[in-house]
Order: sequence, then structure tokens, then C-alpha cells
Amino acid sequence: MKPVDGLLEATAVLEVAPEPPVLELRDVSASYGRFRALFGVSLSVPAGSVTALVGPNGAGKSTIARVVTGLVPVTKGRIFFSGQDVTGLPTWKLVRLGVAHAPEGRSVFATLDVEDNLRLTFIRALGRKGTAEALGRAFERFPRLADRRRQLAGTLSGGEQRMLALARVLAVPPKLLVVDELSLGLAPRVVEDVYRALREIRDAGTSLLVIEQQLPRALELAEQVVVLRKGKVVEAGPVDKLGELVRELLAGPGESS
Repeated sequence: MKPVDGLLEATAVLEVAPEPPVLELRDVSASYGRFRALFGVSLSVPAGSVTALVGPNGAGKSTIARVVTGLVPVTKGRIFFSGQDVTGLPTWKLVRLGVAHAPEGRSVFATLDVEDNLRLTFIRALGRKGTAEALGRAFERFPRLADRRRQLAGTLSGGEQRMLALARVLAVPPKLLVVDELSLGLAPRVVEDVYRALREIRDAGTSLLVIEQQLPRALELAEQVVVLRKGKVVEAGPVDKLGELVRELLAGPGESS
């Protein structure tokens, strides 16, 4: 404090509380019947960032995606979304909070054309007034879908169906997008289109938890990386510090990333 015209001027220092992670798992375990898939997993996804979840096949990566999105119940531990305890909430409530899931596989209506697949999803999520604008954004983000807007979804290539599934998920920009093996089995050109869309989503403010077999792609997109093995976290931290270590861990005999 210093005197000003005989008065003491007080300088107040205001401390701003740090923003909680958009997603946090604390000591989470999960099982499929008698088979235990996760053992005390703790990880977090900072708001506005990308975290890559990597590990060998069978490590439990997809189980984490299902736990986070309410498809598999937690047997131990807690899950927090933007500081709110969401442990045990059903999937539909998590969707309303802003959690979206792009699962492995092709989640499309095969007997509807591309535009009707999108329109059906957008009307339900946005109402009729918001549908035209959402269609425009989807076709701008995925020009390949615009070229095939009247083609039946079931006749699209695997990569095009994956694009369509992702476009449907992004009808309303989520706070957190959980992406599970989007590039699996896709041609390199299609993978580039998918990752371009993920970069755009990230830049627009959506946080991402990316589960990926293509390790270089995942590490290029992400700021943080979590390595899972046999249902446990074995390493976690910034990509720029752990990237090489992650590559070494996943280069062991008989394991794939």
C-alpha cells in the first residue's frame, strides 16, 4: 500500500480459480460381468484441448469411451464433467450436458440417403429452423458428403459412412467429443479429411478425447497423451515431453498402437 493524498491506496489481488477439466476420471474401475476391464484409471482432459488415449489392443481404450459416455457402468471411482459429478448418469443425460461419442464402426441409417440421415438427426437436435444451416455446415466440413447427398448411406464407402456418422454427431457442437478409432481401416485420403474436421472442431472450442491406432496422427493432433495397458494408466503427460517414450512403450513385441 502507498499513500495518495493522505489516504492509503489498497491494491487488491484477485485470484481467478482455474477452470476444471472438461473430463476427469478418478480411480475408475469397470467390468463386463466377471471380466474386469479397468483398474483404478485416473485421467483428465483440460478444457479446450485434445487428449490422445493410446495403447495396445485390449488395453481398455474403448471401455473408457463407453464408461465416459454412460454405456458401461463404473464399479469403482468417480467421473466428473466440467467439475460436476456425473458418475452413473445415463447416456441421454450426458448428451444433454454436452458429451458426444463417435464410436468405432458406422452408425448410419443405411436405407436413407446422406441428406436424410443428416436432416433426421438435425431436426431432432435443432428443430426445423436450425436444420438448413446445420446441413450447410456439414457439407462444407465434408465436401465428399455434399457430392453424395442423394446417395443411399448403405452404398457409401466405409470412410464415407464414417464421415457421415461424425457429421451426425456434430449436429450440435459438443463440449466434449469422444472419438473411438475413426481412422480404422480407412484410406489415407479419407483419414486426412477426418482429421481436418477434428482440427476444426478443436479450434471451435470442443475438447477431444481421441482413441486412435495411428499413433503419429494422434500425437500430431493432441496436447496430452495417456498410455493405457492392461486396463491401467502407465504414462500420462504432455505430448512434447512423452511422445518418444510413448512410441517406445508401444513398440514392444506383439503389441500395436
